[in-house]
Amino acid sequence: MPVRPPNEDLFKDSRMSFGQHLEELRRALVRALLGVAIGCVFGFMFANQVVDLLKKPLVEAVSSYQKEKSKKQIRDRLGYLPPEYQPWFEREPMIPETLMVDPGDMIRVLRHVSPNFLAGVNLIPYTFQPDSFDRGRLPELCRQLLDPQGQSDEIKKVEVIRDGFTAAQRAEVKRIAGQATANDSDLDFMAEIFNRVIERDDLVGSPAFQDSLSSGAAGDWDLFGSGSANPLVEMKTGLENEGDSDLRRRINRVLVTQVFSSWMPPVKLDMVPMQVWRKIDAEPQSLAATETFMIWVKAGIFSGLLLASPWVLLQMWLFIAAGLYPHEKSSVYVFLPISLALFFSGAGLAFFFVFEPVLGFLFSFNASMGISPQIRINEWLGFVMFLPIGFGVAFQLPLVMLFLNRINLFTIETYLNKWRIAVMVIFALSMLLTPADPISMIMLGIPLTFLYFLGIGLCYWLPGRRNPFGEEPAAA
Repeated sequence: MPVRPPNEDLFKDSRMSFGQHLEELRRALVRALLGVAIGCVFGFMFANQVVDLLKKPLVEAVSSYQKEKSKKQIRDRLGYLPPEYQPWFEREPMIPETLMVDPGDMIRVLRHVSPNFLAGVNLIPYTFQPDSFDRGRLPELCRQLLDPQGQSDEIKKVEVIRDGFTAAQRAEVKRIAGQATANDSDLDFMAEIFNRVIERDDLVGSPAFQDSLSSGAAGDWDLFGSGSANPLVEMKTGLENEGDSDLRRRINRVLVTQVFSSWMPPVKLDMVPMQVWRKIDAEPQSLAATETFMIWVKAGIFSGLLLASPWVLLQMWLFIAAGLYPHEKSSVYVFLPISLALFFSGAGLAFFFVFEPVLGFLFSFNASMGISPQIRINEWLGFVMFLPIGFGVAFQLPLVMLFLNRINLFTIETYLNKWRIAVMVIFALSMLLTPADPISMIMLGIPLTFLYFLGIGLCYWLPGRRNPFGEEPAAA
């Protein structure tokens, strides 16, 4: 086979001027942008489905966080996790939540639903409890009950309350009044006799309490600010219309507490804790009216870029091929599928394997600090779009190494001798290409380290040809 002399220009057909390079770059960019535009058209058509797909890892991570938080609360409260709870956690999924419930409302609802349901149960709401009294001031309250002091109208109210006491009850009240402080049995006794007082029908109708039930006497019971109407007036009207014993008891309890307000804590609604189960609410939130539209736009652009990425990578490689020698241009069609495979492998690794541990790591700080995560969909979408693209671009490392070897910028020996420095640079770049957490940096740095050695293997298996004619020229 004839061999061309070494002084002949072997690659004269591959020469391009700087202007030709710019023109080729312009054509490549126009073709790439046209492909992106077409991809975005299809991306906007499926933007809603893309958002559902992109938020799925977040929803699963938030659900897992809420389940683990609920399990911990149950273990802290009971010391164990009942096995019958597990199906509700895993299959529904639902979590328990402790709510404060008004037993009076609960009884009223149960009676309405099933009048005979509570027929044999003696549940009386809106009564005095031992903790309705101040232990240290109870003797003073008893002294006021036996020998009322103050204005005449206040004395009359005390006398009305005391009228129903038996001799034995008066003697017990006198005994408590003579003590320095009250004990538990004293608190139980006062709750019992005061509960008999608030069951009386004549308390609301007594002339002594008419000032407390007038429309201009809100006083300490002004719940809604200065000038608010007295709520007892409307409650009394409801009592006259309906004759509800629970409502009468509520009014009487307020009146009695108002009389002894200097010695008793303010009246408050009796609440009991109740565990209820609810479905996990892990949907991300939007906080602005325009935010959902921008999410739709971002999702359309993201999916458009993803759809157009093979075409964009083709244009990039065709632009590179325009400056290559004839014998190297055929390599473009070998490298393009490899480039696409590496890009989608990196993006798939980020989406299917990186998001869950990264979110788990970040949410662990929420659990340790007692802060519930409320994720904005806009912030999450930026995170979920940036990370896969960063992984996909970083996974082009073996081809970059092969390209640098082909142009004789780095040799295989250099790659092997400097691998420690290369690994350090890889983890530094991984830190820049990922969010501010160590998990995603490690999960990008480790695959890139393996890809670095894969790049060395490509350089070894696909060496560049120094002579395009396959043999050295004959000696002169």
